[in-house]
Amino acid sequence: MHPRTALAVNARLNTRRSPRAGATGYRAAAALLAMIGLAHPAAAASLLSLGPRALQTLVTEQLFNRTGRWYLTDDDGACFTYLDSPHTRLVGDRLVLNAHLSSRLGQRIGNNCAGANFSSNVILSGKLRATDRQLVLDDIRIDRVDDESTRNALNLALQLDPQTVPRAASIDILELVRQQAVATGGSAARVDQFHILNVATRSEAVVIQFEVALSAP
Repeated sequence: MHPRTALAVNARLNTRRSPRAGATGYRAAAALLAMIGLAHPAAAASLLSLGPRALQTLVTEQLFNRTGRWYLTDDDGACFTYLDSPHTRLVGDRLVLNAHLSSRLGQRIGNNCAGANFSSNVILSGKLRATDRQLVLDDIRIDRVDDESTRNALNLALQLDPQTVPRAASIDILELVRQQAVATGGSAARVDQFHILNVATRSEAVVIQFEVALSAP
């Protein structure tokens, strides 16, 4: 099963039926109910539990979205720092990312970068918080750099420019919910409202409390 289809969800559904809609609308609504596992129709909020496989897929698809790379810095391809080969895990209240870093650090001159190439396995981590529709990986930090020369170069680069490594990155949860609704209920499924209320990072999953309103013709 694809990680995106393995999401544990309890949600509230609003179904709107026009006078011309027939049994098709009810079938679509039933499919959506099956998709979100409606357990408490009167619940004020819903829960989305993202386990390790789902988190790995989200991070890979949304952050490592340039041919499998997450560019931390990219000066039009001259000077750059990017990650690839990601593996995510949860430790305490942080999302930990093991990856491989490749970088050319230096000063851009014309179309070139006057500097040196570095490469190393690294470990980054960040805390998850929520905005209205997104998870934000905040307080990003580099916890470990295996190669000593790369570590020294990064430390120097961060002293000169703290933005060499971004402090935050966003993951769109609304798009995930929308894709799941369409995949299960058909193209007519629609997310009318979506709002993240709270995010809790646990050792086995990230649990997102949210409000959602879905409709089907």
